Amino acid sequence: MKKIAIIGGGACGSAALIELLIQSRTAKLEKEVSFVFIERREKAGYGLAFGSKQRTHILNTQADLMGIYANEPAHFAEWLKEHGGKYRSDVKSESNEDNAYTSRLFYGHYVAEQLDENIKKAAENNIKVERIEAEAYDIERLENEKLVIHLTNNSSAEVDEVLLAPGTPKPNIFKQFRDNKHYIDFPWPTERLLENTGKNDHVGVLGTSLSAIDTVMSLVDNGHKGKITMFSPDGMLPRVQPDESNGFERKFLTLANLHKLKRDKGHTPRAKELFRLFIKDVEKAEGKSIDWKSLNRDSKDQLPLLEYDIEVAEKGGDNVSNMAYSMRYDTSTIWSWMSLHEQIIFTKWLGRHWTITRHAIPLHNAKRLAKLMKEGQLQIIPQNNKVEFLDDENCFEITTGNDGVFKIDKLVNATGSAGKLEQMDNILVQNLLKKDYLKPHPIGGTVINPHTMQCISENGGTHIYAVGHLVNGMLMNVNAVWFNVKTIARLASEIIFKTTTNGHI
Repeated sequence: MKKIAIIGGGACGSAALIELLIQSRTAKLEKEVSFVFIERREKAGYGLAFGSKQRTHILNTQADLMGIYANEPAHFAEWLKEHGGKYRSDVKSESNEDNAYTSRLFYGHYVAEQLDENIKKAAENNIKVERIEAEAYDIERLENEKLVIHLTNNSSAEVDEVLLAPGTPKPNIFKQFRDNKHYIDFPWPTERLLENTGKNDHVGVLGTSLSAIDTVMSLVDNGHKGKITMFSPDGMLPRVQPDESNGFERKFLTLANLHKLKRDKGHTPRAKELFRLFIKDVEKAEGKSIDWKSLNRDSKDQLPLLEYDIEVAEKGGDNVSNMAYSMRYDTSTIWSWMSLHEQIIFTKWLGRHWTITRHAIPLHNAKRLAKLMKEGQLQIIPQNNKVEFLDDENCFEITTGNDGVFKIDKLVNATGSAGKLEQMDNILVQNLLKKDYLKPHPIGGTVINPHTMQCISENGGTHIYAVGHLVNGMLMNVNAVWFNVKTIARLASEIIFKTTTNGHI
């Protein structure tokens, strides 16, 4: 009998166990496979992403894309309708349940429920799942290719296959401030943030992305009265998602046209070519040429831009944002067709502009941000060049390019998930990196076979897999549940195929 381990019990780890159990159960593999599910928290299914007790922390994706089953994307929206629908206090919607944005915790309840149901069904079919409440800190590869997982409860587990699903990796930057009581190295769990900030403190938030916005929401929802200043190199806020998009039909930037380009020109898609096709599609929809340089939001006053985004989102979005969202299901394929050289060019040249457009703020939160900015409690500052702590004044000093120097009572690192392996504050990841069981990808995350999700490295062998943010360099959309469950379904099929007799199911 082959034993399969899933390390991490957040949404990705839970989705992986669910899919593996479904495939094992339908293939009648009760005598051939068993599972070890390792999660350090008492409750699985939540993780950091969906364990927040802040009811105002809402998802950044509408309900009809959040199904935990790869081939049932609308499952969560259907479940929502059966559990109170859009009239719940933890659901934000100006239309129907399919387009609703629920609280993160409510979504965590959904994942946990589906996990429990599938484990029970597996038990009824004599498929064993061993639940271990501990943290995995190292993996040892034996000569017989088996893997020993070392755990913080002074035990270990010997298995045949390991799936790494560590969830949202905390960044290890600004290590010099870790012992400083005025510094919060990560905004999750929310309790740490609230315990270490006073109601009247001037709080500095490093970052202006979705994580930073959630940090602001946490503070004001808990009665914060002091100033909040968000700092980032470009000072750009994400754009705003409509509750219901007008949709967009692409004519130029399509998979068919890019494949024809490969066929005719004999090279993979280039960043400049992609941008030119993007421009052609948007300008065709607009019926006119656009001054694209004027759309650059770097270091500009964000309030007028936010107000504009709110206005167009209420009307179903503009052509730029709708074009980006129309590419939801094609971007991972396009990314896989690009060479590493072109991926790096795209990341440096267009990456941040793509990110603020494609990963936008739900309309409900955007309106709250605009209100805070108009009232003067919140400000957005670009070009933060230097961060240091002044011992004599007992505060942080942040030097910026255009706006001068800011003195901050408390500083929160909300720059988002760490991208590169060496920046991930995770003991298991760091130990696997030291042993060359994981190979860093130049853009971020670990190198994998994107078809099977198997980690490719010098010493790791062929029995370690990874999903989610751990593969952020090789795959796009790894922050999206809908994308992760699709890769998990593919991965599960590969693992089940390998673990059955002679590779046959």
